[in-house]
Amino acid sequence: MSTETLYEGPAHEATFYVPSGGGIVRFRFSDLRAGGYVRSRDGSLFRVQPGARLFLSAGHHALTLYDPKLVARVSITFEPL
Repeated sequence: MSTETLYEGPAHEATFYVPSGGGIVRFRFSDLRAGGYVRSRDGSLFRVQPGARLFLSAGHHALTLYDPKLVARVSITFEPL
């Protein structure tokens, strides 16, 4: 199964797009203290911790850190179903 990078960069307020069909999205943070939530366009919220794997539907999503002052980077990858 092929893995695709959806986003790499600053973690707070990171936006990314999950391709059609949805799939498993993995979050890797540069700082293990990082945590937050992903908000989907439909209003769904998902808690995210370092190493988290979530099934997300297709569409736009946004990651918000609990501590917006924490300087952390994130790599968000996608594994289609």
